[in-house]
Amino acid sequence: MTEFNKNEEKTDTNVRGYLVFLVGQWISMFGSNVVGFSIIWFLTVTTGSTFVLGLATFLNFAPFIIATPVAGVFIDRWSRKKVIAFVDFMQAFFTVVLIGFFLMDVFSPLELVAILLTLNTIRALFGAFHTSAVDTLLPIMVPKKHYSRINGINYLVNGIIGGIAGPIIGAYTLEVLLIPLKTILWLDVITFLVAILPTVLIYFPKVKKRVLDEKEKTSFKSEFSEGMKFIKETPGLFALLFVFAGANLFMTPFYIQLPLFVTAIHLGGASQLAFLLTAQQSGMLIGSIVMSTWKGFENHAKGVALALFMGYFGFAIMVSAPFGYFALIGIGLFIAGFTLPAANVSSEAIWASTVPQEILGRVYAVRRTLAQITAPLAMLLSGIIAEFINLSLVLLVCTVCGLLVLGYSWFFTKLPEVEKMIEINEKTKIQPTPS
Repeated sequence: MTEFNKNEEKTDTNVRGYLVFLVGQWISMFGSNVVGFSIIWFLTVTTGSTFVLGLATFLNFAPFIIATPVAGVFIDRWSRKKVIAFVDFMQAFFTVVLIGFFLMDVFSPLELVAILLTLNTIRALFGAFHTSAVDTLLPIMVPKKHYSRINGINYLVNGIIGGIAGPIIGAYTLEVLLIPLKTILWLDVITFLVAILPTVLIYFPKVKKRVLDEKEKTSFKSEFSEGMKFIKETPGLFALLFVFAGANLFMTPFYIQLPLFVTAIHLGGASQLAFLLTAQQSGMLIGSIVMSTWKGFENHAKGVALALFMGYFGFAIMVSAPFGYFALIGIGLFIAGFTLPAANVSSEAIWASTVPQEILGRVYAVRRTLAQITAPLAMLLSGIIAEFINLSLVLLVCTVCGLLVLGYSWFFTKLPEVEKMIEINEKTKIQPTPS
């Protein structure tokens, strides 16, 4: 037990320890984002192929989505501390293996591309277990009253690291310092290992597990099904999941097709695209700051609905802007970016307050899989459809469909009732027991 946790040993939560853990994860994320940018640049320069870039994205995303439901079940069985530490170590190990292939200097550039894609796919599988374990720590270690603020802080730092610091420093190391990829990869190894230290030292409260009778001690399949069953049987949760699956389906094309929207529809250039990306990212950062200093909506379901409605409103401004009005397009993207943290933080508060701790892993895994599986579909379909139909019309249809999904979910499903489940769960929740 570390000094900063010694006096918290008998409490049900460990907010300070959780924040120390997050710092380690942020350091690791910084290394991963710098290296991720460098890898994308390496693939671009080496192959010049949009197919390879798309394949790289798919191989990072698809294994993660496929493995997440499996990971969620086992996270509820295993020690989260051991899983996170082990996965961080294994991701560092495979990065060292990749560095070794580069240092051999016997492979052609295209062979190195194939090796890189293969090892990144393996790392994505480990990433599913890492994310499933990390996602479920908040409700175990943090009191409900702090959910929104800590999620807001996490969202803010993630935005700064992923949207600004990672790409900028990655570009600087490549283009100014002229550091080769095989050297930059060491940053990923170092930051992974740094992240292991707080994970090992901090106190993770143990979760009280249910005592099962012989009939209940069944297979992995039944445990996975339990996650889906809980979501379906809890009023409002499936509707909440449906809303976010719709948001991923109908909002993703705006970000994927933004470069083409700028160049083909408004005949803009790189500076206009940079301006719009900055506007969108600035909105996300300011929104994250607001959510990190404000306790959030009293009614989280209304917070989700209002935030997503305003997000679609921002995209409507973007699509309807007259030719060349990049300032107006930027306002629309700023609004969309600003509301995204509010929607995600409100949603996280609902899940963290509703799901019993003993089934967090399997429920969160099903949640993440079903909510995100529509994103690659949106990436694929929006590009194909836009080849035959005007891109502005495609984006307009996405806005309308997104609003229809949101409206239907609010007025014709049990989404508003999810707040009642929070109140009930707070009275009956099984609390973690100290180790």
